[in-house]
Amino acid sequence: MTRWIFLGDESRRQFVRWILRDAPEMPDEEKSLTIRRGQKPFEKSVKDNQILISTYYLPPGIEIFVPAYSDDMNINTEAFDKCAIFEMFPFGKESTEDLARLLESSKKSSPMLLFVLTDTVCDEEADSLVGLQSYKKFLLKKERDVLVARDESDVAEILHWHRPLAADLIKQIRRELGDINRNFDEFFDAYDRFLAEQKIGGCLSEPIKNKIVSFSTIKGKSHIWMNYRDAAGKILFPANSGGLNGAIEIYCDALFRTAEENTLASFIWDVSEDKARLFEKLKNAFTEGMQTPKKFRGFLNPDEYNSEHIYKSLVRRGGRFSGISEEFLEEYEKFVSRTAREIVTSELEVHTRKLKEMIQ
Repeated sequence: MTRWIFLGDESRRQFVRWILRDAPEMPDEEKSLTIRRGQKPFEKSVKDNQILISTYYLPPGIEIFVPAYSDDMNINTEAFDKCAIFEMFPFGKESTEDLARLLESSKKSSPMLLFVLTDTVCDEEADSLVGLQSYKKFLLKKERDVLVARDESDVAEILHWHRPLAADLIKQIRRELGDINRNFDEFFDAYDRFLAEQKIGGCLSEPIKNKIVSFSTIKGKSHIWMNYRDAAGKILFPANSGGLNGAIEIYCDALFRTAEENTLASFIWDVSEDKARLFEKLKNAFTEGMQTPKKFRGFLNPDEYNSEHIYKSLVRRGGRFSGISEEFLEEYEKFVSRTAREIVTSELEVHTRKLKEMIQ
């Protein structure tokens, strides 16, 4: 069942006349009207100040609701599949535009919106015809769907109208791109706040960094740098939260937090899978980027990796691994504050570019 709601000026009543054909009377315009498929040409009943008409002139699978004029701006359209805004000459009335903006700005589920321009003027009224054509171009330029109704022969086309799927996708992608671009502007500030938080009590705080390069990290192990890297990796890439999971959440906010609850982006890219993929990308980049510098490739012997005193003497200035702790932590901080940010930014740009390509 496709449920239509007719809004706009009095030309919607003219369209109802065309649907009902030889109806004996037109319903009172101060009452709301529902038209349903019936077994007879015309049957009318009134209940609770609402008029119900059933007619076999209405195509199967369609129901039409026409509110009283005074109710146009207060009707909840969520229950309807399609909405027609009717307008006759003079076209481009302010009341029509106000109604259209109200429907298009609604954050609730909205019906598909169609503008129906009713052309009932005579051929000699050239000014009216010019007005219709120019207004139709104006609506199309604003990416609004529009059809012209001239007589009964246009009823079927309008009642069976359906916006092409491609047009729906293009409109939604454009809306989401606008949201993503705004979120992108906020992304860098959000990442700066994330880094500030990490320096206070997270992966960049002094206690965490000291723990990474402590004796407990390499005790019983022969390679200092590799074990620093393993310890740092556990801090940056825990299973659930903490570390760079915070950066991934900032990324998700930028890409998937839009005005729509069920975004097209979250349909194209499964959010959980996309987060897991970015997590692995960051993890692999850390492993590959934190390779042992040539000067620190030596190994510890059992006496060295089992003695905290000897370990500290080896990493102090003048020791065999002098400067290893400082150099590792410098690369570690650079990865979190620069490399990880660049990777996340690149992913956002790639996703945004793919959305743009879909509407080109």
